[in-house]
Amino acid sequence: MHSVWVWRRWTRWPLTPSIVVVAATVIALDVITAWRDVSIGSLGRVAASPALLLGIVLACMVGLGRLGLDRANLRAWREFLCVSVVALGYGIWAYSTHVGGFEEAVGLVLGALDEELVYRLAVLIIVGAGAAALLRRNWRNPEDWGLGPGIIAMLASGIVFMLLPGHVAQMSSATRALPFAALGIILAYAVLRTGALLPAVATHALLNLVTIAALTGHVSDAWRVAFSATLLVTLIVATLAAGVRLGLLRSIEVESPWRYHSYKEHSKSQS
Repeated sequence: MHSVWVWRRWTRWPLTPSIVVVAATVIALDVITAWRDVSIGSLGRVAASPALLLGIVLACMVGLGRLGLDRANLRAWREFLCVSVVALGYGIWAYSTHVGGFEEAVGLVLGALDEELVYRLAVLIIVGAGAAALLRRNWRNPEDWGLGPGIIAMLASGIVFMLLPGHVAQMSSATRALPFAALGIILAYAVLRTGALLPAVATHALLNLVTIAALTGHVSDAWRVAFSATLLVTLIVATLAAGVRLGLLRSIEVESPWRYHSYKEHSKSQS
């Protein structure tokens, strides 16, 4: 017998037709206004998206507790959240002092919040629920989607995120596009596995601050790459640790590590 680690399911979000409609509206509003350069104002050089407020409404509809603001998730992510909050506080101070001022630093953090609400929450809901419905599975909760719809949703999250105008402007080749897609998929993995949105927001905000600091010449590009890679690896490790603590990632005994039951059978065996 061999021990293997298996995810039981995706996170648990109670979805309704109203949530799906709002999620679709949030995506359309953010994508259209981004490409048409429409904003509701700016913080420094950072434009504020009209989709932010509706994205917050979507989060409230899903439930803030379901998105990681509950005791279980906060405990599961405690080390990552403590370190990232301290790092984010320092990052905001350093950016405010040396790069673009406090208002612009706050704008970058709010920009990260907006994009996580749109591309890690709304896109996951729309694409995942849609794929589950096409496969005639229960679309009303990610825990019932199965492996395929979840993977499709994460890939869509990365692709749509990659195609934002600000990201397209930085692409000179296909290889330049891969980091944006990979970032979107990694953040989506953390959110869809544990349900927690806050770690993704903190990670995204830190990357925003470091990226703009590098583009303006305040830190080296090599330092930015090293910091970003370390942060994303840490996020993946923290996701696995949170999954274990939440009981979503468990060790099971199998006859051979190459011989698995279906994803659904694994989930049932651990229920």
